[in-house]
Amino acid sequence: MSYGNTIVVHPADPEHVLCGGVDLHRTINGGNTWRQVTKWDSVRGATDYAHADHHLLVMPAAAPGRVYSANDGGLDVSDDGGQVWRNRSDGLAVTMFYDADIAQSDARVLGGGAQDNGTVVTKTGEVHEFFELLGGDGGWMVVDPDDASHVFASYQLGSIFRFRGTRWRDVSPPFKPAESGGIWMVYVTLQPGDARVVYTGNQRLYRSRNDGDSWTALTPVLDGSPISAIEVAPADVRYIYVGTENGGLFRSTDGGVTWSANLAGATLPGVMITRIETHPADARRAFVVVGNSGHSHVFATTDAGLTWRDIDGGKLPDAPIQAAVVRPDADDELWVCGDAGVFVTTNGGKTWQNATRNLPGVMVVDLVYHRATKSLVAATYGRSLWRVSLA
Repeated sequence: MSYGNTIVVHPADPEHVLCGGVDLHRTINGGNTWRQVTKWDSVRGATDYAHADHHLLVMPAAAPGRVYSANDGGLDVSDDGGQVWRNRSDGLAVTMFYDADIAQSDARVLGGGAQDNGTVVTKTGEVHEFFELLGGDGGWMVVDPDDASHVFASYQLGSIFRFRGTRWRDVSPPFKPAESGGIWMVYVTLQPGDARVVYTGNQRLYRSRNDGDSWTALTPVLDGSPISAIEVAPADVRYIYVGTENGGLFRSTDGGVTWSANLAGATLPGVMITRIETHPADARRAFVVVGNSGHSHVFATTDAGLTWRDIDGGKLPDAPIQAAVVRPDADDELWVCGDAGVFVTTNGGKTWQNATRNLPGVMVVDLVYHRATKSLVAATYGRSLWRVSLA
């Protein structure tokens, strides 16, 4: 495989070589024969277990026989040339999050979908008490604002699971393969005020009114690309906005009964819409952020998408923006995050302030605001979760 591809030669024995892709293989006779020495699906803690997808192998000259493997699960180590393995990832804050959420009713409950590490959650807020709620490549996770035990989690290609306390159920939508080309992680969101109403999509928008037990397609195939952002306006849930990877923007003002044509117009740059955020008091006021480079990345409308205004205007770095948050308790504050950090405006984009502070220099892929504690959670792609107080 190209995604994980690494090789190392023993510092004192050129016949002793390890190479890795999904798993690790070893030769001690210069490649005449090979033996698989790790199994990603072995029992965790077993001597042949190492996480899948190996990216870097090191055999230090100062310790012949020791092997370090950096992989999608962190770091695995062998002290006998690759026969017996132990995971040494405890304390490494290197998880690649796709998204995050926090329970509004209990700030100790937070987590998100992680690349090749499932959906990981803590119920105590403690870093060493994260556990894997769901496997696979962890995708979108959303928590009921009123019930921290009511959670939707997902993994690749549109598989969605509902959790209520200790009970769980596969509630994946009935996506048709012909309408799912290109999807990887599907966007999932709950209707404000009624967490039993769930939205997701492939190339069409789907809604469940009964907690995921059944689904209805609300739209035809929109523009032939996967849906990348969904916003149900908290000020008026009849306003539903949908963005696509091709940069399309579609809107309903009657709860999904009828839909607009593509409202992206000439102002939006025609690249992936990464997030849509509406004003907490006005469903017609919305903000759209986009990916790619070579253009502005933050746009605003006050007429439900009929016209758009560039509020980036070159004042932000020319790098993808991944998410946006309007503080419901300070609705003049618009926060955005992306590949170049976190930024905030309090005057509609006339000026922007760099709020990255001590965040590491990696992609910041999601922002979630916790109202009771006035704190902001940032999910990064490679340096785990961070939290800052805005009080």
